[in-house]
Formats: sequence, structure tokens, C-alpha cells
Amino acid sequence: MLLAISVAFLGLWIMSKENKALAPKVGLLFFLSFFIFIGYSYFQSFGLITFLPKLIVSCVLLAIVGVIINATNENKIAQWLIIAFASASVFQFESKISALFSPQDDTNLATSAKLSEFLYDPKGEIIIQIEPKSLGKLNLWLKKENISIRKAFSPQWESITELDNYYILDIADGSKTKGLLTQLKQMNKIDWAEGNEVITMEFPQKNEPIIHPSATISNDPSVKMQWHLQYLEMEKYYQLFREKAIVPTKKAKLYILDTGIDTNHEDLNNPSGNKDKQGHGTHCAGVATAITNNGIGVASMVPTKEWVNVYGIQVIGDAGFGTQGQIIAGIIKAADDGADVISMSLGSITNQTREKAYNDAVRYANHKGAIVVVAAGNANLDGLRYSPANTENVITVTSINERNEKSGFSNHVQNLSMGLAAPGERILSTTPSNSYTSFNGTSMAAPQVAGLLAVMKAIRPSITTQEAFKILNATGKETKNTLRTGRLINPVMAINNVME
Repeated sequence: MLLAISVAFLGLWIMSKENKALAPKVGLLFFLSFFIFIGYSYFQSFGLITFLPKLIVSCVLLAIVGVIINATNENKIAQWLIIAFASASVFQFESKISALFSPQDDTNLATSAKLSEFLYDPKGEIIIQIEPKSLGKLNLWLKKENISIRKAFSPQWESITELDNYYILDIADGSKTKGLLTQLKQMNKIDWAEGNEVITMEFPQKNEPIIHPSATISNDPSVKMQWHLQYLEMEKYYQLFREKAIVPTKKAKLYILDTGIDTNHEDLNNPSGNKDKQGHGTHCAGVATAITNNGIGVASMVPTKEWVNVYGIQVIGDAGFGTQGQIIAGIIKAADDGADVISMSLGSITNQTREKAYNDAVRYANHKGAIVVVAAGNANLDGLRYSPANTENVITVTSINERNEKSGFSNHVQNLSMGLAAPGERILSTTPSNSYTSFNGTSMAAPQVAGLLAVMKAIRPSITTQEAFKILNATGKETKNTLRTGRLINPVMAINNVME
């Protein structure tokens, strides 16, 4: 509709070009309507990969209409007819233009590596919430529509959550998903319905580490290439634990929900989890918990190996794809296994207006004592548009560089309630087969916060998400873009505060 309005105003602008009083006003209306169309199209798109082609086609269409109307400037009746016909045609086909450049459902996820080609999990496209007593009537409708149903989640503590009332629907004809989702949302017996979105891992960019040959933070040989530890004054942090003889109240459990962890890595303290073919999960585990002062590899946010155990849950497959349902199931499993901190360096731009299942899963983890940390995302967008970064009750982490600026790729947290910052560029950490690699990404920033929180939980096991964020925010430092990044974590001051 917005593009059709733009076509109409463009035609009227060309027709009124001889009228010096009217032409500027009509021209202003054209540009206003077109810019509104651009803004609306962008926020309804699935990133630049779908937005730019639609914008190009729309501009070409406007240009063609403009040329035709201008060519008939001697015949006002013809111009009026062309404007009416063009506007009506664009109105009729505008939705098809949008659909042409929107991701389509794919019945075989493994056949494509393009983000734009699928949106929902082909093995279970929709997640619904429904009371078990209402399943009988729903099953009749599902059978008619050739849809199978299965229980989505099985939390241990069903008494504190509604997650056991979630089900996954597998639609035989995936092309019908959007229409069926609309129907489900209108059914009285359905408490909630949302698409089971596919999550594509935003694998970070490799980069050369920053080398400080004189670094003496620890005896780990590669610590001289970990600029972020010097930037966070980790030498004072490790010294604080030694001088005050701080010992853990308990050994905290940190869960990395990712691509898995290389359980045989030389610089990780007996991690538990799936094998990691991608390396992303192993890198995050090392950022958070690599063994400090063992004379091997790198150091981390954990002062000694007695403080934190790290566990990996694979929610992103070897090909780099996961689903919303798999991630939620991972949160539930970590919570049921006694996680103190759950770290998720994953996510993608979301199609949902509200994602209740994510919110319920995080709430369940909070009830069981876990703090959930999520990377903000790497698209230089509002973190509010990314899931699970926009989930309620999570701490969302942005990336800064060595100049204390928001990284150009990092999403911002200006519109989120609990945002923090950590270094996220040139971060050297563990990768599979006893290797070490430097990456850029909010994926590298989030585990620093998660590792620090795990140490805080080891000192004060009862600390809640809100209490922990309050400490990190109050003790944090300003960045050059604090409003958009949140405060930069200050590990020394945070531990001093927890000890008090």
C-alpha cells in the first residue's frame, strides 16, 4: 500500500511540475511517503539480504512509472489513467514483491546454506502453548490439516512453569506455515503460538591479536596477545584473589549453549559437552574459563581451576544452524542440571512480535538459580530486534574495541533493560585440537561477562540476575558510547563489591 501511495504522489508531482506553488508540496508528500515505505520495508525484512533487492526493484518500478507519465505530458487524461492504473497495479502486487524477497520455508534444511531461504524449522515449524485438557479438540483440527504434534519441553519442575504445556507442530506442507500460524493465534483454546524460527550462527571474523610483549598478567605464554585482559586490569583481579586469599563458597557451573566444546583441549579444565566441529563453542568456553596460570595457552576470567566447571550443550548443529526450540530446550536442560550461569553467544534477527517461549525458559532458569547471559548480535542494529538478546531477564552484552568505542559490528542495547559491555575484538582464545584463534564478535564479549558472573556466583551462590547486574552496572566504567553499549565491566571492583 505504501509503495502504491508513493506511485500516486510521484505521478501527481510530475503532472504539477509547471505549478510552482503546488509542485514542491506534492514532491514533499512523495518523498515522505517513499521514506516511510523504506523504513517500514526495512523493519519488516530479514536483514539487508532481503531488504536491498526489494528496494532496488521498487526504485526501478518508480522510475519506469515516472518516465511513462513524463512522456505523456501533453495528454492530461492519459496521465491520470496511467497514475490510476499504476497505483492500482502496485497495490495489488505489492505483497508479491515483498514475498519475492522474503525467506521461504524449506522442507530440507540441509540442502541450503543461505539464511534467506528458510525461516522455520522444517521438522517442527510452530510452537504452541495449550492446556492439556484442550488438546482433544485441537487434535481433530490438526488431523484435518495433516499436522503432527509432539511435546516441546520437559522441565523437571513443572510446578513453577508452563513450559510443559508447550507443543511443537510439524506441518506436512511447509508453505502453509504462515497461514496456519495466523489461524492458531485466533483459536480460543490456544494460549500462545509462534514460529519455531531457525537460528543461523553468526560465526565471528578471524583477526590478528594485539600483542603486548611485556605483558605479565599470568604465566600463560599467549597472555601477551590477550589485550582485553590488560584492558580490564586482570592483573589486579588475579592479585586480589591471592592477597585476600578468597576461596569459593562453591564451585560454580557455567553452561555454554553453542556448537559444543572440545573436551580434550589442553587449556580447558575437564569440560563436559559435545564435540565441537565448528570451534565457536570452544572459543567461548576458553574466553570464560581457560585455565589461568597453568603455563599453557591463555588466561581467562576465572582465577584458578577450582572456581568454575564449564559444560557445553550443543544447540547449534555442525552446519551452523539451530532452532528456537533447540535453544529453549538447552536452557531448560542447563537449568535442570544446576547451572549457575548460562552463556549464549548466538541469536539472529527475529520475526516475532513477542517470544513468550524464550521468556518462559529464562524465567524458569532464574527460578532454579541461573543467570542468563546473551550476546547482543553483530549486525549494528538495535538489540531489541535480536533474539534471544531481547528476552526478558537476560543480561545482554555488546562489544567494544581497544579505543573504548562500540565495535562497528555490534548491536546496541539502548532499548534493553540490562545491557553491559566487554571487549569483543581481537580476542584470542581456545579452539579445537589444542589451537588458539583470535576472533571479533559480541560472541567473544558475552563469555567474559558470563565467566565473571560464574566467579561471583561461586562467592555468593544466592545472587540473582538483578542483583548481579546492579553490581556490574554500578561498578562498570563509561565507554565512549555508554548509552548504546552499557557500562564496561570492571572485574576488580565487581569482586570487591560481592565480597562486601
